[in-house]
Amino acid sequence: MRLEIVDELEEFIRRGGLWDPDELSALIVQLNREGDEQHDPIPGMLAKPLASLLTRMRMGDVPPRFADDVEGIIYPRLWKVMEAVRDGLPDGELRTRIEVLNRRLSRRFVEEEQSPEGDEGPTLPTLPPDSEAGSGSVPS
Repeated sequence: MRLEIVDELEEFIRRGGLWDPDELSALIVQLNREGDEQHDPIPGMLAKPLASLLTRMRMGDVPPRFADDVEGIIYPRLWKVMEAVRDGLPDGELRTRIEVLNRRLSRRFVEEEQSPEGDEGPTLPTLPPDSEAGSGSVPS
């Protein structure tokens, strides 16, 4: 993965773009395009957990506790991926770090689904569907 993409990821985090559906969608599209253009599977792998978050945001209200948990998973894992790229670690290490992000995020989604209704406290507003990023599924 190119350092320019890492710099853009860092800027995305700095802006707090995770909960902005337009910014998140644009990042997903950019990562997928980068992977296609550079023949590098890593950006596309990173786009997948972000796309799953965008899909979840479109499904309904996001409780603040859930949002806090998601941030506690995504931000440190993105930093670990960025750190690995900047340190020149092999692609296998990048894949492992992205897989950990994906597994932890998936587990949190399952926990949310299994929690009793009303257990999450007040919610953030539901996001309208965004046609540019499609249905939230991102091509490989």
